[in-house]
Amino acid sequence: MSFVSVSFAALYVVAIALRFTAGRSGRSTGFLLALYGLSLVFYGWHVPSYLALILVSTATDYVAARAMEGVAERPRARRAWLLGSLAVNLGLLGSFKYAGLLAETAGSLVALMGFDADTPAVEIVLPIGLSFYTFQSMSYTIDVYRGRLPAERSFWRLGLYVAFFPQLVAGPIVRAGDFLYQLSRPRRPRARVFWMGGYLILRGLFLKMVVADNLGALVDEHWADAAAPDAPPLLAVSMLVFFSCQLFCDFAGYSDIARGLAYQLGFRLPMNFDAPYIATSFREFWRRWHITLSQWMRDYVYVPLGGNRRGPRRALVNLLLVMAVSGLWHGANVTFVLWGVLHGVAAAVERGFGIARDGRALSQPRSLLWFAVVQIVWILSMALFRAENTAQAWAILGNALSGVGVAGAEPDGWAQVVTGWWFTLPVWGLHLRVLLGEKLGVGEARASERAIYAGAMLFALLTLYATPRGFIYFQF
Repeated sequence: MSFVSVSFAALYVVAIALRFTAGRSGRSTGFLLALYGLSLVFYGWHVPSYLALILVSTATDYVAARAMEGVAERPRARRAWLLGSLAVNLGLLGSFKYAGLLAETAGSLVALMGFDADTPAVEIVLPIGLSFYTFQSMSYTIDVYRGRLPAERSFWRLGLYVAFFPQLVAGPIVRAGDFLYQLSRPRRPRARVFWMGGYLILRGLFLKMVVADNLGALVDEHWADAAAPDAPPLLAVSMLVFFSCQLFCDFAGYSDIARGLAYQLGFRLPMNFDAPYIATSFREFWRRWHITLSQWMRDYVYVPLGGNRRGPRRALVNLLLVMAVSGLWHGANVTFVLWGVLHGVAAAVERGFGIARDGRALSQPRSLLWFAVVQIVWILSMALFRAENTAQAWAILGNALSGVGVAGAEPDGWAQVVTGWWFTLPVWGLHLRVLLGEKLGVGEARASERAIYAGAMLFALLTLYATPRGFIYFQF
């Protein structure tokens, strides 16, 4: 079920009605059970059979966590239960997400060895949100194993944590320690919180339906043209910039809607985006982009690999591995792995040579230069993130880096591209507002300022909305 659908509007009305009736205290069992039921309806709306996956994942981690507490004095037994939980979760994720890639890789290896291999095509539809709730569920058992969290006694409360519908499909990735305590916390409806949630929902819908979907239509129409041998460089550059803005608005828009819905239902979810396009270093960029995934990778991959505790060289290797895993998390495609490796190399170079430090003023020449490097590398990396294959990615990159020109562009098509630049303005405006707050001390937006923004966004939603498109991160 998508946030931009009539079926979700009906589910939303039911959830809000429950919030102001059975859920006025915020912690009644009936309200929380109803939320769990609505979350399962939300996830299984189009493919009910996929409910089995999320229930198996939840049941596995529930049993494993309880068992680990039961054998607290037996480290080997605790480790065995943790490994069992991870095997089930990663097995489900691997079976649906990476089976095709593994089969293709195996076929290629057999062919390289000189044998004839007729590898059958493996086509499996990836359940939406699988990567998100699998990582979320795994973090729970790992935290219980590390002794940072007690095992949850109630299966349905753990189930609500895993399946909570506002963030179920595309994040943010919430830690159990940041969510489960809220189930017992009194949270009566407050007008200020409700309206703040509504503002976030409105902003998310604006970013998605007006900015991302309009830019997405242009990118879909002209992406292949930008990869053509005779494509003008400015067309390729425009497509890369447009897609970087589309990706940000699509994903940040979803996160805003998720946080707004959670606010209205009495829950707090973590921020997932914090103006990444003003980052002056790669380190800072990943603290601002998909924040919850970056933190997950740090705590559950980078730190277990040794982090920076085993010397600077090992830290750089670990950083590269983490970014490669992050790329693979996005999809079973060589382009995603290369995308992750590219950013891993960039971050390793930055750390290894001490090129940049967070917090430097943009007015400093060195910081301003590195800011340009960070943002240009990100924009160019969109060729790998969006391309169907590596050949198309290299073609677009080659065109973008060959110079700036417009020769060869069709007048009608070029007029559309020029129009597309206007739809990037909200992205720059949003980042400029954050920059003014962080660098010049401009205070947070007051109610009057937010009212002006809300009016402008509502007007744009009613007049400039594009044909609805699926959220990009649903495929991950």
